[in-house]
This record gives sequence, structure tokens and C-alpha cells, in this order.
Amino acid sequence: MQLPDSYACRVCGLLAGEPPWGQDGRSPLYDFCPCCGVEHGYQDSSVAGARKFRAAWQAAGGAWEDVRSKPANWSLELQLENVPAAFR
Repeated sequence: MQLPDSYACRVCGLLAGEPPWGQDGRSPLYDFCPCCGVEHGYQDSSVAGARKFRAAWQAAGGAWEDVRSKPANWSLELQLENVPAAFR
């Protein structure tokens, strides 16, 4: 089953157990993405902010913030496909 865009990080596309921006898409959780490290509600509050954070994260190597959470078969390219279309 494909999760809706609301469950994906606006920066890196990591799918979360609950929508980082809440069920309404406007109420951020203010938690941190374990992959890219963005704090939902700050650096990803606009399209430009999410793109800027993504570019800086990728330029720095795209490393996982919490390496313990990184799946063994992780693919950056596949995960980036989950970024909501409006934030690509």
C-alpha cells in the first residue's frame, strides 16, 4: 500500500509512521527527520526552504542523521521519489 504524500518528509522523502505535518497538512510535529535531520515545521515550512535544506543535505553527502535508523538496503534515489510533488 502506498502511503499518501502527507507521510513523507518534504526534504528527503522518508516515510514516517505519522504525517510530519499532521493529518491536516498544516500542523507540524516539530520533530526531527531521522534521515535528513530537518525539523518539521521550520526548515521545511516552504517549498524554497525544503529545497534549500535538501540541496545542502545532499551536498554534504546525504548522510543519515540517526544512522541506527538507516535501513540496510536504503537507496537515496528511491527515497527521494517519495518527496511530495509540490516540494521537489
